[in-house]
Amino acid sequence: MNTFQFLAEHGASVLFWVVFIEQIGFPIPAIPLLIAAGALVGAGKMSLATALLVPVAAALPPDLAWYYLGRIKGGKVLGFLCRLSLEPDSCVRDTENLFHRYGPRGLLLAKFIPGFNTVAPPLAGIVGMAATTFALYDVAGTLIWAAVSAGVGALFSNQLEQLVGLLDQAGGLVF
Repeated sequence: MNTFQFLAEHGASVLFWVVFIEQIGFPIPAIPLLIAAGALVGAGKMSLATALLVPVAAALPPDLAWYYLGRIKGGKVLGFLCRLSLEPDSCVRDTENLFHRYGPRGLLLAKFIPGFNTVAPPLAGIVGMAATTFALYDVAGTLIWAAVSAGVGALFSNQLEQLVGLLDQAGGLVF
């Protein structure tokens, strides 16, 4: 079984867990898998609803947990997350400035910005954004993130399927 076939059979569960783990804060990029999901949509092997709604279902629980941690623990959560970054001092300042500048609209693009996608939910809690406002903007931002990524995958589905096939062959030669 090649990678494309594996994703066609198990794509929804793999997509869920990769997005979920990324939103918890682990440095596992979900975008390649979102693009692969789009390629599966383009090839007729996954529904568009699955490619869009699975990431929302996977991202919302960790994002809400981070939001409430920010609400309850305040700046300690942001300080902890920023200590993991390359520049902890500027992380806190830059993140707060970005959030104050764009407000809830920042959540619409947060998933596209590495680092900001992790600190945006607790920061929304810290600044006192209403939970319903946070949830609505978070879901909308996740849908935009999933749609753009899946759209790229669907647009290039034939090329991506060929590339995965070539990589599978090359892996077979190496191993």
